[in-house]
Amino acid sequence: MKIVSLSGGADSTAAAILLKERGEEFVCLFADTGAELPETYWIIPRIVRELDVKLVIVNGPTFYKRLVDWNFMLPGIRVRWCTRELKEKPLNEWIGAQEEPEVIVGIRADEDHRARTPKAAPKHAAYTWPLVDAGMGKQDVLRLCESRGLLNPCYKWRTSCSCFCCPFQRKQDWKNLLTVHPDLFALAEDWEQQSALSSKKTKGAWSDGYTLTELRLADERQMELFPECRHEPCTICAI
Repeated sequence: MKIVSLSGGADSTAAAILLKERGEEFVCLFADTGAELPETYWIIPRIVRELDVKLVIVNGPTFYKRLVDWNFMLPGIRVRWCTRELKEKPLNEWIGAQEEPEVIVGIRADEDHRARTPKAAPKHAAYTWPLVDAGMGKQDVLRLCESRGLLNPCYKWRTSCSCFCCPFQRKQDWKNLLTVHPDLFALAEDWEQQSALSSKKTKGAWSDGYTLTELRLADERQMELFPECRHEPCTICAI
């Protein structure tokens, strides 16, 4: 069974389109964290409908449930619990239950250093990276998605399609979230404040060097003083 690990991002969408154009049969597998961007929930059903393929949705605990259960301990570079518990675990459980699964991952040719089998992957699963094999880079992927009308609209204002509260997003992405989805920014800001109040053991801010409240109140010159996130979103979330 061929399985496209679909995040709603351009890379995994392009991988699905490429397989469809080759006449291959596959299913799309999406792990719902409960904290996806509205644009992602909008584009996912359109992708599978346009390509006429089956969609399988899996989930662990929701982002909010996990946050509350752990006393508002925010995820970060040291503890990426969000990817591990909300993405990898439910995906691997479903993949592991299939016979001879082949997992298609949307890694581009210009980031082929990421093309490796995940450590926690089911032992009997094979992983392939058709975009790497096809030599497709970022612009090739964007053009292919746009040609089918399947490019996630979040790219108009954001650099990746990871969760709205991803701790690895750029400061401008946070600022744009405030403009495009002020309710989601307010929610992330409240969670951050709850984290700071709950325990000394929690990470009190999504980003190192500034809080969302400080970012919300900052002008452009002040924003320049805030450090940029030096870490990339997890591959499984951003493709």
